[in-house]
Amino acid sequence: MAEIVAPQGSPLGFAVLSCRDLDRTLAFYRDLIGLDPHPEERWAGAAFERVFGLVPGAAARAVLLDAAGDPVGRTLLLQFDDPSGVAIMQESHSRVLGMSNLNFYVRDAVAASNQLAKHGFPPWTPPTRHSFESGVGNPVEVLFDGPDGVSINLVELASVDPATRVGQMRGYVERRGFTRTGFTPVVTTSIICRDLERSREFYERVLRMGVLIDDELSAPHVNEFLRLPVGARTRIKFMQGNHMFGKLALSEPLNYLDQCVDLVSRAHAPNIGYLAQGFEVDDIGYVDAALASLGVDVEAAETLHLPGLGARALRVVRAPGSGAVQWLCSRSGSLTR
Repeated sequence: MAEIVAPQGSPLGFAVLSCRDLDRTLAFYRDLIGLDPHPEERWAGAAFERVFGLVPGAAARAVLLDAAGDPVGRTLLLQFDDPSGVAIMQESHSRVLGMSNLNFYVRDAVAASNQLAKHGFPPWTPPTRHSFESGVGNPVEVLFDGPDGVSINLVELASVDPATRVGQMRGYVERRGFTRTGFTPVVTTSIICRDLERSREFYERVLRMGVLIDDELSAPHVNEFLRLPVGARTRIKFMQGNHMFGKLALSEPLNYLDQCVDLVSRAHAPNIGYLAQGFEVDDIGYVDAALASLGVDVEAAETLHLPGLGARALRVVRAPGSGAVQWLCSRSGSLTR
């Protein structure tokens, strides 16, 4: 069973997170998760204002964090000067629409959960073991509210069988290693969609990702873990790029959509929480053509300096099927095509 299903696909390069208190949030991702911060920058200028839809003179403190230079699964933390931002995620459950969490692999979910609880981040429920369809394997997971209302999911890869997806990922992580505190970069991030198939088409055609796992979740212990309604049915597709990390978990509520809270309308600056997902692409011209073929509007097309990354060509769009804000940016050295 191949480890990478989309060798040309772009994984998640970075999650864009708006912070109430940058120093506190930085301490969480640096000291507890173990990510390495780049030097803090002051982000401002006309292109910055257009990307975020802010007034002239707006600015933010910005810090990019990665794991030993890995270009996948990073976090870009921003503290806007405007103090009027409100929390995007105001609920401690998964009955939401939009970008909902960050996932990190850990060696021991129970130990990691206990350690984070000591620092003021208690779990929603005790660590839970999941059973997916044949060939996927069994992870152990725990969810909690991280800084700024961003949900954090810790995943222990319990299966050791290399014939399973979880076993393959476990082998990769063991070869690669963890951060100094026993975590990985962001391995998966969740987007809850109104129309999963429209979202899948976007990620396949624009970012050339592939489907890694396709399943329906309905077990009572899974719904309890996610704080979903009793009897909830959720369709889920894991999308993968050319890396074992930086996956997307696309899901669609099948019988409880009317109970979901729309985060998309809240996910804009200077509000606090999960604002956008960033993907690096080899050919921005290909992206432009793919967006046009799908009829996806480009909200902003800029060449600007991204904190920690340098000058990049950037396209800001909303993913069909979810409305989640996506930043599609060129790799360094390929600003125009």
